[in-house]
Amino acid sequence: MKIGEDFIGIATPFYCNDGKGNFLLHKRSKKCRDENGNWDPGSGKLDFGVSIEENVLKEVAEEYGCKGEIQERLPAHDVFREHGGVKTHWISIPFFIKVNPKEVRNNEPDKIDEIGWFRLDNLPKPLHTGFQFSFSKFRDYFEKYK
Repeated sequence: MKIGEDFIGIATPFYCNDGKGNFLLHKRSKKCRDENGNWDPGSGKLDFGVSIEENVLKEVAEEYGCKGEIQERLPAHDVFREHGGVKTHWISIPFFIKVNPKEVRNNEPDKIDEIGWFRLDNLPKPLHTGFQFSFSKFRDYFEKYK
């Protein structure tokens, strides 16, 4: 059974920023499950027995090799997508995370082709569809961090 396809997946996306209006995104490699070549802020499935706060900080460390500080949690919401003709359903519980840019690195080079810092008015394309949805739905939250 596949998470997000055969049963609802729960993810803890994170919107890492430097506290000065710059957001960290990465380009998904061909080895990622889906949306290869799309720019994504980062996320991970919620692991059994781990709190959502612990999970999101663990995922930040796994993907970007740094510690993060939780700034705010956004409301949980459904993300319905279609990939390769297959409908997917995820529950997204996103967080804004402050990181030190000097500590950030590509800690998963097999899944991440490149990383970069971007301002909200100059995001790279194409964006991951889950991020596009959350960014448009919760734009007011993002505006607080620019």
